[in-house]
Amino acid sequence: MRIQRDSNFHLPISIDDDLSGSMPTISANVTKKELYAIREYANACGETMSNLIRKVMISEAVFLNCFGGPKEYECCFSVPDNGSGEEEDEIFKNSVNRIRRILGIEEIEQI
Repeated sequence: MRIQRDSNFHLPISIDDDLSGSMPTISANVTKKELYAIREYANACGETMSNLIRKVMISEAVFLNCFGGPKEYECCFSVPDNGSGEEEDEIFKNSVNRIRRILGIEEIEQI
């Protein structure tokens, strides 16, 4: 995990803190590219965007990116059960590169 110091620190995420029994809502402004990238990642993981964001944020903030966290907060790219390690790597690489293309980031050549 990387820590970035910012003298203009603020929390850009708003939280509707009406805890009257319904699930609280968290919102954030994202660009269209970021929205498409999040949607692509959610699809690759077999998750809804909301569930993916919840899992990623909790695992990053609390469980140091899934190391030692409960299974309910795990998220990962879906790959066929009967594929080889090389096939899984290729599926993962293709999924990552699809998201990188959406964001305009240079693609990776290998995992």
